[in-house]
Amino acid sequence: MVSRSFERDVRQLRYGTAEAMPERKRLQAGPLTAVLEDGGLRYIRYRGQEIVRGIYAAVRDQNWGTIKPVFRHYQVTRRGDSFEVAFVAEHRQGEIEFEWKGSIVGSADGTITYTFDGVAGSSFLRNRIGFCVLHPSSLAGCPVEVETADGSIVAGTFPERISPDQPFLDMTAIRCKIGEELAAELRFTGELFEMEDQRNWTDASFKTYCTPLRIPYPVEIASGQRVHQQIALRLVGDVPQINDDAAGDGAIMAKAVAVADDTAEAVTVELGGDVVGHVPGIGLSVTPGHLHDDAEIEALRQLRLTYLRALLKLENGWEQKLACAANAAIKLGVGLELEVLVSVADEELLRDVRLKALVEAIVGCGAIVDAVFVYEDSCIVSSEALLVKLRRLRDEAGLQFRVGGGTRAYFAELNRAELPLAEMDAAMYTINPQVHAFDTASLAETVSAQGDTVRSARALMPGLPLSIGPITFKPRMNPVASSEEGRRKAEDRANHVDARQWSLFGAGWTLGSIHHLAKAGAERACYYETVGPLGVMREGAASAFPLYHVLTAIGEVSHGAAELLECRVSDSLSCEAASVRGHDGRATLLLANYRNVAVSLRVTTAGSLGFAPSRLRVLDERSLAVRGGSAPADLSADAALRLEERPLPQPAAADGVLELLLQPFAFAVLD
Repeated sequence: MVSRSFERDVRQLRYGTAEAMPERKRLQAGPLTAVLEDGGLRYIRYRGQEIVRGIYAAVRDQNWGTIKPVFRHYQVTRRGDSFEVAFVAEHRQGEIEFEWKGSIVGSADGTITYTFDGVAGSSFLRNRIGFCVLHPSSLAGCPVEVETADGSIVAGTFPERISPDQPFLDMTAIRCKIGEELAAELRFTGELFEMEDQRNWTDASFKTYCTPLRIPYPVEIASGQRVHQQIALRLVGDVPQINDDAAGDGAIMAKAVAVADDTAEAVTVELGGDVVGHVPGIGLSVTPGHLHDDAEIEALRQLRLTYLRALLKLENGWEQKLACAANAAIKLGVGLELEVLVSVADEELLRDVRLKALVEAIVGCGAIVDAVFVYEDSCIVSSEALLVKLRRLRDEAGLQFRVGGGTRAYFAELNRAELPLAEMDAAMYTINPQVHAFDTASLAETVSAQGDTVRSARALMPGLPLSIGPITFKPRMNPVASSEEGRRKAEDRANHVDARQWSLFGAGWTLGSIHHLAKAGAERACYYETVGPLGVMREGAASAFPLYHVLTAIGEVSHGAAELLECRVSDSLSCEAASVRGHDGRATLLLANYRNVAVSLRVTTAGSLGFAPSRLRVLDERSLAVRGGSAPADLSADAALRLEERPLPQPAAADGVLELLLQPFAFAVLD
C-alpha cells in the first residue's frame, strides 16, 4: 500500500508541490467539447479543432497582481451533450475582498454561456475585474470580424507577427471562421473588451479582456459595488449534423467525449529527416557572488555550455561578482556575457568613471568576455548614450566584445521600443512563463510562443544576433509595477524561487523552450543559474535537478553545434519532442510528458527515413519506487534521481513504429 507521504513526494517530484493538481472535467455542448478546471474553461474544441484556448475571470490589483480565488458551492451537472456549472469564487488578499457567482451553461446546439455576477466586500484599488478570453496562437493569420460599441463591423486578421499594440478595440463581439460555411462567435455584455497579443509575454494566445487600457487605472472599487458580465459562445452558419456512422471529424468528437476526465489519449511523434533549425549556444547565469568549487565545476562541465552570464550593478561589490563569474568561465573554458547596470542617479562624470573601471576589469579578469549589455538601472530598454560610451571605451582598450542592447524585461518592451539599433552589436530580452498565468498547464503552453518572439525579433532587427535570457521560471522584475513596494518585491531574489524548477515538469519545460528557440533561430539562450534554488543543481553539486539532465543530454549530442530535425507531435499540449543530430550524424530524440497522467507515444518516421533506436534512458518517478517506496521529504536534495537506462521497447509493427509509455511528467532520451 502506497503511503500518503510517498504520494506527496511523488507529486513534488512531478510538478514541485505536494498539493494535488486541479481537478479536470470534460464537458460537451453539442459539437463542442471543453475542459473545466477550477472556475474556467480550457481547450474549447469543435470536432477536435481548438477554437478557444480558455475563458476565465480574474481580479487584478493595482500592480497587476492576480488574486487567486477560493471556490465554494461547486456543482457540475453533465447530460451527455449539455452541461451546467455553478459556483461561488472568493478573492481575499490584504485589503481586497471580492466575491462572485459563476454560471456556465452548455447547450446541445453548441452554445456556451458564462455569467459573472460579483460584489466587492471592501474598498480597494484594482486594475481589472472580470472576464478574459484566450484565443490560441495557432489562429495567427486567420480572418476575423469584430463588432464594436458603435455597432460597426471591423474586418481583420489575428496578427502573424507579434503585435505591439491592441489589434482590436472596444469590442462587443468577435467572429472567427472555423470552416467554409461556419464561424465561432463570442459576444460580450456588461463591459467593453479589447484584444492584446499575449505572445509579447510568451503566452501562446491572443487575449480578449474587459476594461480597455485607455481607461485610467488603477481605480477604486467601493465596498458593495457590483460587477456583472456575460460571455456567449455560439456557432454561426451551417453546422453539419453528426450521425452514428459518421467518420473523420464526427469520430474525433465522439472519442473526445468518451475519454475519462483524467485520461490522456495516445500521442503520435513522427520523425522527419529535414533540418528545421540549429540548437542555440546554451548558457547559464552565474549565481551572484558564488565561487564554484571543483565538484560544481565538474558537474557544470558535463553540460558543455557555450557561455556563462553575470549581472553586474556598478556599485559596491560588483568587482567580486565579476571575479567569481570569470573564475567559473575560465575553469569551464567558455566565454562570459555581462549585463551591466549603471545608476541613473550618478553624475555624468561618475558614469564615465564607472564604465572605464568596468572595461579595465574586463581586461584584467582573465576570462573571454564576448558580449556586454548595458542599461541605466531605472530603465528597461537601452540608452543610446550608454551604448556609445561603452563602444568608445571598448575600442580605446583594444577589446572586441559585442556591445549589446534591447531590454532587461520582456519581449513586449523590445517590440514597443525605438531602439538605437545602429549602436547595437547584439540584442537581448528575457523570458519567463508567469506574467499572466501561474498554473502548470499554462506554463507548458508558453514554450511555442517563445519561438514566435524570435521570429518577430528577426523582423524588427534583421541580421542582429539574439541572446535570449535570462530565461527563468519566475519574472525577475515587474516593469509595470505602479508602486515602489511592488517593484522591490518583484526584484527580491527570494520571490524568484519556484519549486517546479526542481521537478520533472521543469525538465520538460526546459526541453520545450530549447526546442522552440532552436527552431526559430535564436543564436544564444541563457537559462536559470549555475547552483542554488534558482540553478540547475544544489550548491556543492550534491544533487542535480531534473532539468540538468535535459541540458546534459543536449550537450552530449551538440558539443556546441547540433541540427534540429523535423519532428511532428499530434498533441503538443500533452507531449514535447525534439529530434537533435550532432556533427557525427548521430541523432537523439528527447521526449517529455507535460501531463499528470501517463501518455502513450507512437514514434514513427516519415517516408523511407531509417529508424534504429539503440538506447532508452528515462527520468521519472520510478527512481523513487526502486528504493522500496520510501523517499526523502525534500526531493530536490535527492542525489539518486538521474537518467536511468531502461529496456528498449520492441517495434510494435514491421514498419518500425515504436510504442513507449511515458509516466506523468517523465523525461526520456531515445538514442
